Amino acid sequence: MPKFLIPSLTIILLFFCFPSSANSHILIFNRPADTPQARYVVDLLSTAYKEIGYELQVIDFNHQGSLAAANQGVLDGQLGRIDFVTRDYPNLLKVDFPLFEFNLVLLKNCKQCNYRDLKSLAIQSSYPAAQSYIEENPIKGDVIKVRNVTAQLNLLTQKRVEGTILLDFLLSTKHPDFNQAAFNKEILMSMQSFHFVHKRHAALIPQLTNILKKLEADGTVRTLKTKYNLTEF
Repeated sequence: MPKFLIPSLTIILLFFCFPSSANSHILIFNRPADTPQARYVVDLLSTAYKEIGYELQVIDFNHQGSLAAANQGVLDGQLGRIDFVTRDYPNLLKVDFPLFEFNLVLLKNCKQCNYRDLKSLAIQSSYPAAQSYIEENPIKGDVIKVRNVTAQLNLLTQKRVEGTILLDFLLSTKHPDFNQAAFNKEILMSMQSFHFVHKRHAALIPQLTNILKKLEADGTVRTLKTKYNLTEF
């Protein structure tokens, strides 16, 4: 079977494997990486959806293909992504309420080299933040896409790449003991994470936005941030 047919067939099969939630009060999202930020987002959005009579259901799903699946309508959206994803996944609509902020961090083996002059750079393929930054700020060297933070750090420590771009909360959660001081660290930019739904749920966006603002005003958001030790973003 030609390789280019595999992703399309996978999406088709998933339509039959998962029950459609388009006409029910259950919305299905993929389980994010287990971080305090992700637990906070699931808790907050579960509360918000409950307020408008919906149940948020999180399932195990291949993170690599979750954006494509959400864009195709197999999933009902994405719990948290950067706003740039709509450029490549136009069926996803943003709920305009920032869930949390994070930093995009560059770790470099070379102390004097500039970002644009890097000969090689590793990024994580399933998180569009780094890719979006590189598209806006291209480098001269090679960009190597890997599956996870561990692979990024291995390439960096083995000096197989000159630098790597990471999401700071993934680095601190997945590798809290990693010696960042051994590398030249640069904060490239701060970003925000937003909730996205498939376009068939467009009517829910004003309701969700209002509820999330209400939860912020009544202190629920602050309480959840404290619960997950996220008092500062």
